[in-house]
Amino acid sequence: MRTHPLAAAVAAAVVSVSTVASAASDQKVLETVEVFGNRENSVPGALPALQDGKIFAGKKTTLVDLTEQPAFVEPNLRQMFSRVPGLFVSDQKIPSIYNVNYRGLGNPHESEFIAFFQNNVPLAADPFGYPTMYYMPAAQRVERIEFVRGGGGLLYGPQIGPVLNFVTRRADASAGPSFRTDQATGSDGLYSTYNEARWSHNDVGFMASFDHRSADGPRRNEDYEVNAGYFGVSYEGFDGIRLGFDVDLYQSDSGEAGRLTSQEFADDRDLVKTPFNAVEIDQIIATFTYEQQINESATLDARLWYLGMDRLSRRSAQFTDPANEPATTAIDEQQFNNYGFDLRTAFAWGGNNVLTVGTTGYLSDSPRTRHVSDDIRSSRQNPADLAFEIDRGVNYTALFLENLFSFGRLSVVPSARYERINYDLEDVVTSASLNRGPIDLDRTSNETLLGLGLMYQTGDTSELYANVSESYRPQRFDDLINPASELAGSNGPGVSRGVNYEIGYRSQPTERLVFDISLFRVDFEDKIEQIQVNIADVERVNSGDSRHQGLEFSVEYAVLSDGPRSLTLFANGSLLDAELTNSVTASLEGNDPAFAPDHVIRAGFIYDDTKWNAALTATLVGDQYWQDSNLPRGVGAKLIEARIPSYEVVDFSLEYRPVARWTVYGGVNNLLDEDYYSRVRNDGIEPALERTVYAGVRFAVN
Repeated sequence: MRTHPLAAAVAAAVVSVSTVASAASDQKVLETVEVFGNRENSVPGALPALQDGKIFAGKKTTLVDLTEQPAFVEPNLRQMFSRVPGLFVSDQKIPSIYNVNYRGLGNPHESEFIAFFQNNVPLAADPFGYPTMYYMPAAQRVERIEFVRGGGGLLYGPQIGPVLNFVTRRADASAGPSFRTDQATGSDGLYSTYNEARWSHNDVGFMASFDHRSADGPRRNEDYEVNAGYFGVSYEGFDGIRLGFDVDLYQSDSGEAGRLTSQEFADDRDLVKTPFNAVEIDQIIATFTYEQQINESATLDARLWYLGMDRLSRRSAQFTDPANEPATTAIDEQQFNNYGFDLRTAFAWGGNNVLTVGTTGYLSDSPRTRHVSDDIRSSRQNPADLAFEIDRGVNYTALFLENLFSFGRLSVVPSARYERINYDLEDVVTSASLNRGPIDLDRTSNETLLGLGLMYQTGDTSELYANVSESYRPQRFDDLINPASELAGSNGPGVSRGVNYEIGYRSQPTERLVFDISLFRVDFEDKIEQIQVNIADVERVNSGDSRHQGLEFSVEYAVLSDGPRSLTLFANGSLLDAELTNSVTASLEGNDPAFAPDHVIRAGFIYDDTKWNAALTATLVGDQYWQDSNLPRGVGAKLIEARIPSYEVVDFSLEYRPVARWTVYGGVNNLLDEDYYSRVRNDGIEPALERTVYAGVRFAVN
């Protein structure tokens, strides 16, 4: 049985604080936090102490209101995350996948080390077995971003990295009728449209939206098309209860033009090496929500959700000379069917304490096939071309308990979470190239996590906070059953574990100034990595440990805040010191982890008045390695340099409202035309977008 170093700390903190509780003479009565609408917090830019049955007191959180910024067109995640400190965006030109990491925790490829949610529903293809991001809601529909570090794993699930929750507009029975349509065009054949309608009748609210984006791309076969639709219904006819049903549909089709060596990037960043590769995504998310204010001191939040996805990729080897066109292509199809639930309640007790308790879980079915076809231009799957087929499934349940003890200005929040995960993995058809027999794996593991948060209000709009939380990262499907590996049968890595430490201070010392600064450390143990065992085979192992520590900050200053005009200056960032402290490969010890830049800094302004809304953001990222070895790959013309150079990118967006109901908007991405890249894989460099522009018009009726 694994012991928990936090257990003693939790017990000691509760006991020690209890001894001084009677001496506190300025205790405040806990105000009930309703389940509907926005909640205020003592310090702007952070989440409230309690919301939706979740306790955020004693955790580092960030709350960003995206409605304050002008409209922008994806896939520019730099603008979306411009006021979220420390997030590193590994830029990609097409919206087939989204690549983000935080504090140097893991490769940003497909954002595996950040838990993304939409209205508290997980967005990953499979939250544990395949935690990858192929979808984000349209930027025009997102109202705010909620970002939780450290203890987020105890609230949402066992992720070592942070949790990012998109809060979107939904059906609202109290909302008046409204309609908007956005039409924009831009560089590389960009066309974007977003359309939304909201209305209500008696106690029933409705909302529908449709989003389309398409572009030819700067390179041949770098085109994409995205179509997304939403429909939601809410019923609020019962006292203190909201019932909601939401459906999100999403489809994307993106070409992949190939990656480059360092020399190719320097000579011709528009070189095409995979003219026929593509990724297609089809997805549906359906959610039923039940939100109730039970009485003055208790709330209930429940949801049932379904995520279905079909991911189809067609990928052949890279080539530039038509005479060397590869003879075959791999057509890989993965289907995901996830059925989940989340139930949590919060109630006040003892006058000024809050207990939250709940359960969550999901059941998944995820078959995967690969066909090897001799037609590299088609995604047709011929039965005779089947290379392998596997069935994959996860059965996950968790119980969690968290209590906010209030002693005057001091809050103490101990947390506990128990998890059970079962993997059911089976080779249905084994690759003919393998000598091993089929794998049939049924494995169950149990984990218990503890956490402790502290918060002390030093003033009406200032507070100290601290948090220590345990976390872990479950195995992915390929960690346990790699269909292309001879040694997959001996793959048996355990989970990766982490402990997050954070201490900080956030304050609004004047009406114009808000800031948050913290020190952090993450001890990441038993990372799972793929190692090359021999020239033809790989194996997944627990490769070693890393340490990630540093300083994170955000500051906003309202230069203008009175009257119809406002001008806010902002800066935020992360200063990181990361190191591989232990490794099965001794030569890696002391190296920098891959994709761990020593700084990610953003700064800019947001201006708004009755006619104009403008925003400018500068993003500065330090140099970084793309491999833990800190070494280049290849030689000569095939060399991929070890370091990703530092870069600075500026983005600008603008809206002008000449008359009621009409808005003209536009923007320039990469305003200074920085020639850079931030995404590198084993097969090469993926160039980031050069300067692009867009312009559009919006008609809205409220």
